[in-house]
Amino acid sequence: MMTRDPLTNRPSSFDGIDKIFSEEYFLTPGECNPEQRMPLTLLINRLIEVATLHANQIGIGYEFLRKEKQTWVLSRVAVEMKRYPGVDDTYRISTWVNSISRLFSERDFEITTDSGEVIGHARTVWAVINTETRQVGDISRISWIEAIIPGRDCPVEKPGRLRFVNPPASPAEGDYREIRYRFQYTDLDFNRHVNSSRYIELLLNQWSLDFHDANRLTRFEIAYMHEARYDMEVTLRLLTLPDASETRAELLDPDGKPMLRALLRFSPR
Repeated sequence: MMTRDPLTNRPSSFDGIDKIFSEEYFLTPGECNPEQRMPLTLLINRLIEVATLHANQIGIGYEFLRKEKQTWVLSRVAVEMKRYPGVDDTYRISTWVNSISRLFSERDFEITTDSGEVIGHARTVWAVINTETRQVGDISRISWIEAIIPGRDCPVEKPGRLRFVNPPASPAEGDYREIRYRFQYTDLDFNRHVNSSRYIELLLNQWSLDFHDANRLTRFEIAYMHEARYDMEVTLRLLTLPDASETRAELLDPDGKPMLRALLRFSPR
């Protein structure tokens, strides 16, 4: 029988723990977007779900952390997709731990079809926070998970340092937009903070249906910096570069403090 260290939860043996963990899914019509494809929000939720299942199998999941009033939070994401699963498609998401430091752990993902075709990858950065103080915690006590890092490569760039967004000095510097939004009841999750998917929906809703019909999101990056709460009015700034190669976004709280930054790149369908 496997035993575990009571402080770190390190197992006496790594038998039965997957270095690369996979889950298979079926995309129903009700889950699809207007283009009959998997929406980005569902993909991000699936990445979180698979990461959670793997963390639970390893022994560093919710039950372990809640004893110390801690929980994992998603800090950064970078997703690149060649194409998205379509209605009635079966797809598989595989994940593995890439690295761990005192404050952050990196986790990578691969998305494949039921035939084994690789259609996308994702890189993520996770932190542990105290559920009461919301302060970042030290995760060096679980550095033992280095033993299950498979050394597998992920062929997309890591999440970068996303730039702040300010109104340009002239229209020649890009197309600038600014909107205000007040978070409501359905934007919240079980922690009573704004759900990570709601931020992504807010971003994607800044483009029309015709635009989404004609274009596909090929790379998406987001850095979560500061949590939003119920009834908070925020300001979203977007700057599309003159060559339309990418759009940079920044969400500000009522005091002008950055809550998130994002980068979106679209390609014609």
